[in-house]
Amino acid sequence: MENSLELQYRFFVVDEKPYCLWDTDIKERTIKFLESVDPTYFMHVADTHFESLAEANSQQCALVIRSTYAQSLETLFALIGAAVQSPYCVPGWILKYGSHDLRSVVKKIQDHQPLLSHLQRKNLSWAIIAEALLAWLALEDKNKECSIKTSFAKLWSRLASDFLDETSIHEYNSIKHGLRLRAGGFSLALGREETPGVPAPAENMRLWAKSEYGSSFLVSEKFGQMKHHIHFVHHAHNWNPEDLVWGIHLVSISISNVLSALKILNGIPSERVRFEWPNDLASFDEPWRRAITLGTRAMSFQPTVIPEELITPFSKEEILSRYQNGEDGGIQRIVVRNASGADDEIREKSVG
Repeated sequence: MENSLELQYRFFVVDEKPYCLWDTDIKERTIKFLESVDPTYFMHVADTHFESLAEANSQQCALVIRSTYAQSLETLFALIGAAVQSPYCVPGWILKYGSHDLRSVVKKIQDHQPLLSHLQRKNLSWAIIAEALLAWLALEDKNKECSIKTSFAKLWSRLASDFLDETSIHEYNSIKHGLRLRAGGFSLALGREETPGVPAPAENMRLWAKSEYGSSFLVSEKFGQMKHHIHFVHHAHNWNPEDLVWGIHLVSISISNVLSALKILNGIPSERVRFEWPNDLASFDEPWRRAITLGTRAMSFQPTVIPEELITPFSKEEILSRYQNGEDGGIQRIVVRNASGADDEIREKSVG
């Protein structure tokens, strides 16, 4: 007795990486996956913790909101990436993308760079993608329909800027990888010194930034082209939890609409899905309405400025050899003195 097995396959790409998915029923698997995604989850988490901001653990609640915003952005752009590059085997794209792939896809759309896609357009934009994914959002009032689609395109572009922001990326990594940051915003005031070296009096100081909420964290950066030598940079990031909650609501609505489009593309009748948008289209601007009150939103500085020329450029092999021999560090003493009768500085260094 012989058993037969009918296999299906689909080609797709993740950014520029090609894949071939094999399964017995790719369509069924895709539909079940799409129906399992719950876009209201992010709103629930955000609203629950926003209500608790007045309590003693307000900074912890704020960090949950910040983390949820970043997570919701990744979900939205992953689904859009799948819709653009792999609409008929969405779970395949979702399971194979990495953070670098997703940022690359979002940046190419943001910058109108060439991207392989099912849309048969060499250079994409958020307007083109919104028109394609919201094609089934049809209203009798065509002016309103156009305004809604344009608003989503503008929203996704602004969200993409947040998603690609390097400070935000480092901050989210610091939250999700062991909560390696300090919660709370920063204040920044600048003023001219009346006497060099003497701090300016309070009345001369001008407030440039202030926020109760935010975070501060360390980031490592390499010295020039020395791949295996790093130093610390301190980052501080201000944000407003209310802005983030508004953003999460709009992201959740966007996720719901992308899911609706993908369901239709995979055979679910359009009358069984729905598309959503805010009653007041001015709500599309809410996530950025309070940002102007924060002033400077991000700043960074080196705790200790170390000139690159003072670094001993240990090779990869030398680091490994000395580490394996039980040597995990040392002290490099730098002596800086002015040569008598000369303007040049003399630097002497010794490794101990």
